[in-house]
Amino acid sequence: MLVRREFVRVAGVVCACTTSAAHAQSAIAFTDVTVGSGLESYTQTPNHLAVPGLNEWILGGVGVADFTGDGWPDIFVPKGGVGADRLYRNNGNGTFTNIASTMGVAAVHAGNGVSCADYDRDGDIDIYMTSYGLGNDNLGQAGKNRLYRNDGAVFVEVASSVGLAFTSPTSSVGDSAAWGDYDLDGDLDLAVAGWSSNGVGNRLFRNDGGSFVDVTAPTLGVVASWGFQPTFVDTTGDGWPELLLAADFETSQAWRNMHGGVLALATDEFRLGTDMNGMGACIGDFDRNGWPDYYVTSIHQTQPPAGLNGNALYMNDGSGLMTQAAAARGCDDGGWGWGAMAADLDHDGWEDIVEVNGRNASEWANEPEYIYRNTGGGQFTRLAAKTGFALAADTRCVATCDHDRDGDLDLVVLVNAGPLKLYRNDAVSPTGGPSWLMLDLKATASSRVVTHGIGAVVSCTVEGESSRRFVHSGSGFHSSSEPVVHFGFPASATIAEEVRIDWPSGQTTVLTGVPLRTRATIAAPAAADLDADGQVGASDLGLLLAEWGATDRALRAMRRADLDHDGVVGASDLSRLLLAWGT
Repeated sequence: MLVRREFVRVAGVVCACTTSAAHAQSAIAFTDVTVGSGLESYTQTPNHLAVPGLNEWILGGVGVADFTGDGWPDIFVPKGGVGADRLYRNNGNGTFTNIASTMGVAAVHAGNGVSCADYDRDGDIDIYMTSYGLGNDNLGQAGKNRLYRNDGAVFVEVASSVGLAFTSPTSSVGDSAAWGDYDLDGDLDLAVAGWSSNGVGNRLFRNDGGSFVDVTAPTLGVVASWGFQPTFVDTTGDGWPELLLAADFETSQAWRNMHGGVLALATDEFRLGTDMNGMGACIGDFDRNGWPDYYVTSIHQTQPPAGLNGNALYMNDGSGLMTQAAAARGCDDGGWGWGAMAADLDHDGWEDIVEVNGRNASEWANEPEYIYRNTGGGQFTRLAAKTGFALAADTRCVATCDHDRDGDLDLVVLVNAGPLKLYRNDAVSPTGGPSWLMLDLKATASSRVVTHGIGAVVSCTVEGESSRRFVHSGSGFHSSSEPVVHFGFPASATIAEEVRIDWPSGQTTVLTGVPLRTRATIAAPAAADLDADGQVGASDLGLLLAEWGATDRALRAMRRADLDHDGVVGASDLSRLLLAWGT
């Protein structure tokens, strides 16, 4: 049973409409607005003695989120070990102010990958960061990863007390991280990747009520990968997120979610892992077949002796089986690839790819960063400086955000041992432009959904055509983008006929008549509100009784009725529903 509700009457939805209509759909166009923003004073300064070996050339991370709770995305960026980390508050007028010291995050250390989420469900976005510490022996220091718990007015570093300081008991190793609810128990777990020969830095931490337990050995086994970027996303359509790992030296891997906290190695089964030097990764439905595709950056070599095969684009055939098609689709050659993000930059309804790269050697020296424009159906044209994204540097990270809240996605870019850059997307202008919809998904402790709606699938139908976004963590390289769901549309579009959110709990929210050029907050339904109509009552009771005794957690209807997450619909679930009756 689905309850369709007209948008403006829905409890838990807040909309803020902005500018009006319409001129012809724009091309991809960016403007470098770093100078004058307050970000131009930043330069990453790696501490060569604080990192193991030569890892300073990999170093760099960035996280974008509304850390201050004022509705504007802020930017957190580690400094690299020489000088203190920065937290730039978005002032709402195109400028930023460093408030790291007053917020308690101005640490001096060789910080690396950044991943942001509200892990403790208190409404504030927290920061996890891998770190090599601040030694001086070129070995790094084990156990120096950081978790900054956001308490509103200040951050408190709690990694040691919650079990996230170490990715190895003996080695200093840690790169990117991803949050996800792999066991669907309603809290955020954490996967961390580490680039090392013995794979000791690749870890899976299960969240047990705010403290974390290392479950790598029993859940993943031995992860013999040079890990760079983990990603949680449901590639098979059963509602349970798989764990994907982009890794160097032909060691990328993937695990199928077998439900109930069990993951099984499935790299070959999914036809993944053919990228030779997996670095960064991103998720998008590039051909709009309704299934998540997987893009992995790598190294493309053309000068003799050629042999490195470049980026991989794994197209999902509708069951989780992938076909690698980067060369055929025009997005394989990105130089020495690092970070990547999927976004509809020109609002034509097709997700494009931003890829940053850099290696100051041989054919890769001074190679530009690239935008792969999706020309339709998952076919791409490679663009560079003519888009205004005119950068050729040793770049590591790219993150997306709507820094000016105008309805399109801007780019935050970090250069290794170089500047932090901000590129404004000019698709939408004060005088009009293409249409758009942005959604902030919220999940309070009264719901069975993790924060930011991670794991949800959002479908939007406009002018009879549907697009999907897969809400997940782990797109990028060492980076974390603003947690917002974005759709772009032609200028003629004014209303979404339907917006559907399939929550990982099995509940579904359906809204009709949603105005475009809107940024809206949509709350996940309360735990016992099975039909998501805003009240617990007879309809919810009927849905629960219809699943009595069910145990197949791959079925959404069963998960919807399994209020206590114990794997069987029964008396405990009924008791919980009755206790919530009428709320």
